[in-house]
Amino acid sequence: MTDSTAGPRALATLTDIRVFDYLCAAPATRTQISADLGISKPTASQAISRLEENGLAVAVERPSETKRGRTPERYALRAEFGHLMALCLQAESLQVRVSDLAGNILIDQFHDLTEHSTAAEVEVMAAAEITRVGAELGSPLLAAAVSQAAPVLRDEAEHVVPTVIFPASGANLAGLFAEDVPVVLDNDVNWMAVAEAENHDGSLMMLYIGSGLGAGLVIDGKLHRGRHGMAGELENQLLGEKNLREVLGEAGMFQTRVLWEKLEQRSNWPKFFGPLSQVMANVVGFVDPQQLVVAGPAVSEELCQALADEVNNRLVVPVQVHASVFGAHAAAHGAIAGAREIALGNLWENYRER
Repeated sequence: MTDSTAGPRALATLTDIRVFDYLCAAPATRTQISADLGISKPTASQAISRLEENGLAVAVERPSETKRGRTPERYALRAEFGHLMALCLQAESLQVRVSDLAGNILIDQFHDLTEHSTAAEVEVMAAAEITRVGAELGSPLLAAAVSQAAPVLRDEAEHVVPTVIFPASGANLAGLFAEDVPVVLDNDVNWMAVAEAENHDGSLMMLYIGSGLGAGLVIDGKLHRGRHGMAGELENQLLGEKNLREVLGEAGMFQTRVLWEKLEQRSNWPKFFGPLSQVMANVVGFVDPQQLVVAGPAVSEELCQALADEVNNRLVVPVQVHASVFGAHAAAHGAIAGAREIALGNLWENYRER
């Protein structure tokens, strides 16, 4: 690209991105695109033509002559261009979520796991799903995201640090994809935080209460992972000479895969919220987020209120506490959004303005 063409081509790409984003919502005619985006009809037509030539858009309704005149042609994003995948591993299940490039969910399936499921068994299950989805959809996999309920260490190479909470936590799901498929790996609570950040401005802290405990932090709309990806590892926070996991374990609250089951009994709440609220008050008081969002299989409005009472009693300025709007799908929602971000980044970086 020469200096004389870089400007016009860059502007054309920006227009194409705007039209692409518009078509993510619903099919539209060139007239609708022109009017709603505030661009001329020739500009809208040129953008549609470029998107068609790059395989991104397709006419979904052909013109026909009627008594009232010619029916306008409507355009949509072309589903065959490719799909996205999120593999979300937690102690209870492996969730497989697949969407198109517009973000529409095509497949959303849970595979139940037991306390005896191994990492090798989960890898076989996930590999079979990758193959099955590709055959079923008949489109290329553009990008993938992996969510695992275990710490993800970021040093020379990202890798999962297996947790004692469940044997399958160390499964190498990110390594199952073809070499040409870009893959992003993160722990489940970080993906939950990404999902919640879509609906909130400013800063928030994500707290997951399930088989284990975890937190994610969004500061000014951006996920904070920490230098080594270990930000939000609550279980290692100290309470005196012991960490939170040890204190809860001594109280009978932290055993393999049963933390949320313990919380179904109200009588267990005091010995759980006492230590947890000390740690959360320290973290929330230091970071000062606008909201504390809670997710997990045992989470209810009543539990959130009990947590809010315990934490806010220890804070100078109270924090708003509420349950995640995504429930059990929070990690999958964030992960598929992460895969989409990678795919779109690659798409527009290599886009051809014809």
